[in-house]
Amino acid sequence: MTHKLSEGSLEVIMNGGHYDKPIMQVLGSKKIQGSGANERFRLLVSDGKHSHSFAMLATQLNDRLISGELSDYSVVQIDRFVTSLLKNTGKGEKRVMIILDITIVAPGSEVGKKLGNPETWTEESGSSAPAPAAPSPAPRNAAPALKPQITSVAPANLDSSMLSSQMTHPIASLSPYQNKWVIKARVMNKSAIRTWNNARGEGKLFSMDLCDESGEIRATAFKNECDKFYDMIQIDKVYYISRCQLKTANKQYTSLKNDYEMTFTANTVVAECMDDDSSMPTVKYDFMPINDIGGKSPDTLLDVVGVCKSAADLHELTAKNTGKLLKKREVTLVDNSGGAIVLTMWGDEAERFEGTTHPVIAVKGARLAEFNGSKSLSCLASTMIRMNPDLPEAHKLRGWYDNGGADMEIVNISARAGGYSGGSNEWITFSDAEARQLGSGDKGDYFSLLGVLTLTYSDNAVYKACPQEQCNKKLVDNENGTFRCEKCNREYPNYKYRILLAANVSDPTGDQRVTAFNESAEMMLGLKAEEIGRMFEYDKTAYTQAFEEIKFKTFVFKFRTKMETYNDEARLKTTVMNLQPIDYKDANAKLIANIKSMTGIEV
Repeated sequence: MTHKLSEGSLEVIMNGGHYDKPIMQVLGSKKIQGSGANERFRLLVSDGKHSHSFAMLATQLNDRLISGELSDYSVVQIDRFVTSLLKNTGKGEKRVMIILDITIVAPGSEVGKKLGNPETWTEESGSSAPAPAAPSPAPRNAAPALKPQITSVAPANLDSSMLSSQMTHPIASLSPYQNKWVIKARVMNKSAIRTWNNARGEGKLFSMDLCDESGEIRATAFKNECDKFYDMIQIDKVYYISRCQLKTANKQYTSLKNDYEMTFTANTVVAECMDDDSSMPTVKYDFMPINDIGGKSPDTLLDVVGVCKSAADLHELTAKNTGKLLKKREVTLVDNSGGAIVLTMWGDEAERFEGTTHPVIAVKGARLAEFNGSKSLSCLASTMIRMNPDLPEAHKLRGWYDNGGADMEIVNISARAGGYSGGSNEWITFSDAEARQLGSGDKGDYFSLLGVLTLTYSDNAVYKACPQEQCNKKLVDNENGTFRCEKCNREYPNYKYRILLAANVSDPTGDQRVTAFNESAEMMLGLKAEEIGRMFEYDKTAYTQAFEEIKFKTFVFKFRTKMETYNDEARLKTTVMNLQPIDYKDANAKLIANIKSMTGIEV
């Protein structure tokens, strides 16, 4: 098969003209910078008449080269590109073509040879060439008339009134090797102003996340620039921005898919775009199903979208290092993967949050935390949160939740509390827990135990709770057919039943008084709280029998234990986080493994 290249297109492009979707051949590639996510590649491309070795591949296309999909001799259509003038030491400026999007017309293995006899195109040959014009007859892919290529040559006296008249540069093609550019970008997120005071001095900063159709980037403004731009720059608005310093991004603090980040300088110029900006994208997400999060490493920054299943009360605490009062709220998110995870919000976001309507929440750049086998997400200053966003994924989740998803059986990643020091698969005994002094630290400890439910305290085990799902506060009976919730400060004609069960659990080494809240208590009893409540009201014999029948049943318990003080007396409070009926095959395997480890004898 014969592949026709767009002969003459390189000459047009390298002289600053425009050529629509040229067909070229890749003759070679070379890595010129970095490793891993920071790799940059230079291509040798040919249009059949000329070849040029200063074609840069945008980093989002690296995978196509590394995988071998884009190989030597491949014939490609360059769908989107920009050119930029870079400083060429001792030789003035060099024009470089940066490829943003590409379609492979024919793989290199199929073509197998160089097409035509291209001559190397140089700046010298280009400078002596006449003003670029479309070849005649025009190739089928050439634009009918030339127009200036998207190039970012900003004049020395650039100010905000002139920015909108400049040709803009795609974010995806920015690099520290060029300094004359203007971008047009939407502000996805803006942090609060943060201050610092240390031996080196004091200062302030804020950061923002920007995006355009080509990519996204983090920008930070310090001190004077922080004061100058903070009030001016608003979330969701579009701005022209120029004259910022670019450096390698610190991936510890951002999940944006860009190798670089921007810093505002004294010369930075910003102007709001007053044109129609509906074509400019908003936040770019890379959502991960909640059920897949369990396999990710702690401290990973993730994007997730889920429905608020429940929300805890606002909690205040004092930071140990600074003494600053912090506010947080824990929200449980669920999605149609069958997973659930706790998201911790902080500050104003936590204070303003309202979860009664079960909103869909889109989160970008939350940090994954792990404690004793339990994983959760925590918001950072840079984390973006959107309530009920206009996204296909959000609309799909809304429909799923409202049409049966709310009742779907889920796996709560944040409830996977593992054993002490031995991971989530280790079973220990009450004597082991005592010897290890579990619960005596500042935070609660988690452990798993094979135990027998020896006693249940059925008196007052069920109560009438606020009908709001995320509240669960015990109601006050007004004795007139209505019930008052002191927490919500409202009266209701109805209520829901909830269980708060005290019990004793024993193993061969000891026993412990434990507390099981609603979900765990329902698993013990094998009945829903509503059923237990009706028994309590209308059939006390059946109610008592339900608690008697579970005595001496064996479960694998997952506990949280913490020393707490009541009336100046320290007591160990142990809560059932989860429980499962015993799997005897698994239990026997664990017991055999323990015997081997203790005795060295094969069983």
